[in-house]
Amino acid sequence: MTLSAPPTRLFLTQPRQLYALATLLDDPTPRLAGWTYPLAVFDPAMAQRFITQWPALAQLPTLSSAPTPQLNSEALLNLAPDLVLFDLSRVGSVEGSPLARLLDELGIAYLFIDFNRHPLENTPKSLTLLGEALDATPRANHVIALIEQRLARIDQRLAGRPADAPTVLINVAPGVKVDCCRTNLRNGLADLVARAGGDNIAGALAPGASATLSNEWVLSHPPDVILNTAGQWAAGDGIRVGLGISDAEIAQDLRSLSHELPGWQHLDAVQQGQFYALWHGFHQGPFAIVALERVAQWLHPALFSDLDPAATFDALLPTPAALSREGRFWGALNAQ
Repeated sequence: MTLSAPPTRLFLTQPRQLYALATLLDDPTPRLAGWTYPLAVFDPAMAQRFITQWPALAQLPTLSSAPTPQLNSEALLNLAPDLVLFDLSRVGSVEGSPLARLLDELGIAYLFIDFNRHPLENTPKSLTLLGEALDATPRANHVIALIEQRLARIDQRLAGRPADAPTVLINVAPGVKVDCCRTNLRNGLADLVARAGGDNIAGALAPGASATLSNEWVLSHPPDVILNTAGQWAAGDGIRVGLGISDAEIAQDLRSLSHELPGWQHLDAVQQGQFYALWHGFHQGPFAIVALERVAQWLHPALFSDLDPAATFDALLPTPAALSREGRFWGALNAQ
């Protein structure tokens, strides 16, 4: 399906797709027909900040108040979209489905984008596609150039690093679904850890994109560094980071986690302060380069002391302005 004009009735099947639109458009709300469920499900503070910036977002039609595995086709079509955005992770369930056939029959275009599965590889591709679709190619090209410049700097410096890489445990959203330890094997943050010169301790496990590690397995494979993804989920679980959160609050949550998990107080990563929190949304929008800069600094502080990931974040998300200074999107056990 080819778009004959920039879409004016865009439907988001994942609310965090708004992050990409905010990167490319001064105000995406006039282009939106609705979304499957509101951003507040994942990040109430960020959702409220966007509503303050774009009040029309508060009235954006939704199909549900919570994540649902199936789209209601009739409700979606009642919103008369002219472009539907899907995450690439859903390509297998969408292509050839009754919904896809219906969209094809009605001449409604749909586009797959990815900032999650392989963020460093697919973010530029996704931004290019969105830029073409939204008639925002100049801004998309500017963002891509910024990302590529930052990435090249990291690659260049790591090319001469010693062979030994610090071992890293990726702990996805501890306390939200399980306390320990959902992790990425060969996607998501695992891509960033590898590119930042780290050795993902779960990388040698069975084929797959993700796994849940037992606490006993972690204690028997003690990492040098632990990266915990964090946010402000509606349920109030997990480690807090984001708008309105302080360094002290992040350190407090990390300290609580290290005490709640049996044996973690004795891990070198905890004792030496290599125990960190990173905003989960960095690999849900076009911000992987921000997370990569921060992870690279944690893994190789002497090599990357001059990087400024907060400035990179502000450059990628000019609206709302200075988001990085309205909260803390990462933090450490020993707040600095």
